[in-house]
Amino acid sequence: MNANDHYLGEVFFDISLFVHCGSLTVLTYQGLCSAFISAVWVAFPLLTKLCMHKDFKQRGAQGKFIAFYLLGMFIPYLYALYLIWAVFEMFTPILGRSGSEIPPDVVLASILAGCTMILSSYFINFIYLAKSTKKTMLTLTLVCTITFLLVCSGTFFPYSSNPASPKPKRVFLQHVTRTFRDLDGNVVKQDSGIWINGFDYTGMSHITPHVPEINDTIRAHCEENAPLCGFPWYLPVHFLIRKNWYLPAPEVSPRTLAHFRLISKEQTPWDSIKLTFEAIGPSHMSFYVRPHKGSTLSQWSLGNGTPVTSKGGDYFVFYSHGLQASAWQFWIEVQVLEEQSEGIVTVAIAAHYFSGEDKKSSQLDTLKKKFPDWTFPSAWVCTYDLFVF
Repeated sequence: MNANDHYLGEVFFDISLFVHCGSLTVLTYQGLCSAFISAVWVAFPLLTKLCMHKDFKQRGAQGKFIAFYLLGMFIPYLYALYLIWAVFEMFTPILGRSGSEIPPDVVLASILAGCTMILSSYFINFIYLAKSTKKTMLTLTLVCTITFLLVCSGTFFPYSSNPASPKPKRVFLQHVTRTFRDLDGNVVKQDSGIWINGFDYTGMSHITPHVPEINDTIRAHCEENAPLCGFPWYLPVHFLIRKNWYLPAPEVSPRTLAHFRLISKEQTPWDSIKLTFEAIGPSHMSFYVRPHKGSTLSQWSLGNGTPVTSKGGDYFVFYSHGLQASAWQFWIEVQVLEEQSEGIVTVAIAAHYFSGEDKKSSQLDTLKKKFPDWTFPSAWVCTYDLFVF
């Protein structure tokens, strides 16, 4: 029976070595420099095994063998722990602002499971070399069960305001007035509120007990006929953040109002319509475009001239300038394949007031004071104007 345990230990070691050899072969064949990581996981364990094989056969898994075995594995395991630390240092803050659609627990758990498989690959054989394999398996199962229960119970709070190791929850608060116009330029809808975005999967679940007015009864509804759901996105991450909140508030009144107008509309020789616009506003503005059915956005004067759509089919442009700047003039070219009675394109402009007195509002200040100290709310005033042409 003892010989059988030793044999199983040898087999599991050889299987782990075979897996790392396969990884080394694939990475080398692909010409990837990271193949050296797999090489470390092949060379050191193999040398350790060759040096200790005869002694292990004669005396079994004694203290001397285990000590030498751990010494031989020191370099690959030390380097692997360093790489794993670097991965978690990178992914943990990224997943803290990855939006409402990606569960960070699942992503980090998958990464952790992969890391655990790698780190335990050369130690599985010790399960069969232990005096009692059954007790060892029961102990490992108990540890896994307790860990699983602790994780699922919500015992660990994800945020912290500790200055030495801050883990804040990021929240965007935008006090916005939205104005929607039809093809004739008439205002068909106007509202005002504080648009709230949480940048992680938990949404407002941890904040609602501290700020009761932010709850699921004020969940923001998507304006289907407006680009990017009719909200003043500062970043083109609407496909990552689908859960947001819209708390009714009075109309904003910045001292420097943004102005947006159509300068010219002309038919091109290649049967498209060129629309030239002028925008005057604060140092940061967002421009959104949605061609109607039967129309396509073929060219514009922005970037390299080729329109790049964001996920969802709408177009997003972010524009910023210094304190003193001339009016922003640009044009878009719409290829009309089929005439529509409701126009050919919908455009919207959002003005973001990030500095000075225009950035503030009494409603924003009052709401920010209610947030707990483990949050980091970024708040500003903005306007959103939609037009149909």
